[in-house]
Amino acid sequence: MKLVDKLTLWLVGVVFLVTPISMVISYRSIRDNIRTAEIARLQDVTNKVAEQIKAGIPPHKYLLDRPIAIKKISAMPAQNTKASTYRFYNTELKRDECRLDVVSYYKINNQVYSISTYNYIARGELIIEGMMRALIWKMILIIVFVAVSGRLISRYVLSSFQKTLEIIQAFSLRQKEKIVLPVTNTTEFKQLNFFLKKMTDIALEDYSRVKEFSENASHEVQTPLAVIRSKLELLSESNIAENQAVLIDDMQNAVDKLVRINRSLLLLTKLDNFEFEASESILFCKITNEALASFDNWIQMKNLCVTTNIDKKVSLQIHPVLAEILVTNLVSNAIRYNMENGDIDVTLTNNALTIKNTGLPPDVEPELLFRRFKKSNQSAESIGLGLSIVKQICTVNNFKVSYTFANGVHCIQVNFAKVQQISKEPQENTELVFNENIALA
Repeated sequence: MKLVDKLTLWLVGVVFLVTPISMVISYRSIRDNIRTAEIARLQDVTNKVAEQIKAGIPPHKYLLDRPIAIKKISAMPAQNTKASTYRFYNTELKRDECRLDVVSYYKINNQVYSISTYNYIARGELIIEGMMRALIWKMILIIVFVAVSGRLISRYVLSSFQKTLEIIQAFSLRQKEKIVLPVTNTTEFKQLNFFLKKMTDIALEDYSRVKEFSENASHEVQTPLAVIRSKLELLSESNIAENQAVLIDDMQNAVDKLVRINRSLLLLTKLDNFEFEASESILFCKITNEALASFDNWIQMKNLCVTTNIDKKVSLQIHPVLAEILVTNLVSNAIRYNMENGDIDVTLTNNALTIKNTGLPPDVEPELLFRRFKKSNQSAESIGLGLSIVKQICTVNNFKVSYTFANGVHCIQVNFAKVQQISKEPQENTELVFNENIALA
């Protein structure tokens, strides 16, 4: 719901809450004012009659246009004036009436007189009825004016805020362009624009520094690693003792592992920076079949039984490189952690990719294996980044990945149904080239 709609509903709600209270207050005020004014008017009549009595005017000349009753009483009451209201049914007019009686007491020539008169006043329900009619029109006008005012506020007052939102939504670190926010004379919007401008400028600077560092670090690390590998290969081809060959082989394995770690961390960095974006759909079923075919020799070495159920024409909107890395890592993980003569089951539908394999129970909770450098059974061949890369690929493509283990079977499922959208940066021409197998696990 938009902010202006929330404000409109809030104001209307306040009006509906306050109106009944104000209506009760208004009703009592109007009723009391009418009664007070009529009592004062009737008192003026009795005062006039008292003056006539004091002046000796005959009774037949007393204010004959007004019903007046004059009595002589023995003692002066404590109150000089008494007013009482009562309702009755007027049989002649056939309607309910409300009558106000006023009795005033005067001492004239050592004699106490009781002078009373009355008049008809408006009944309370008539007052409420009139107020209700006015209230209905009042509420209609308030709702209309609040709604119209809300739209005007949204168009003119909040227009700069809407433009700021559009600019922030279109902001991209990859474009390396500083944002230009609209000018506004609203203090709060000025503060918001200042904060957003400062925040995005710092983000651009930090992103540039981190990107430059990761690229430089990766390049600078790859060069000495390549030199070390070539020197070890030359050294292994020379005349060396058996114990020296063992040491050289260990060093080669360590260097190979370090190369894979470097490539994996570089890939994770690129994934974190959203440097891969799918521009078109690809045949995911084809990539899955090709990935399985690339591991035929490894599968045969472990004498694994592979069962596939891959639907044809399964297409997904995912970067081709990421699709290949995703499937390759999952298949290699199923082979590496499998047992001799074990089973692998690969199922691909339009909704999900499911890979099951036999194997030993994991040493840690399955969900923890998606963290970096977490390995099941601490396999020496693995660097512990394969599943974390799978997790990150699923995240940037809005897939959901889950890992379970039950009855001696590991099951990893990638659900292609879209989860909560996250912002992505526009793609640069990003290509990952590996001299060895693309699997990074």
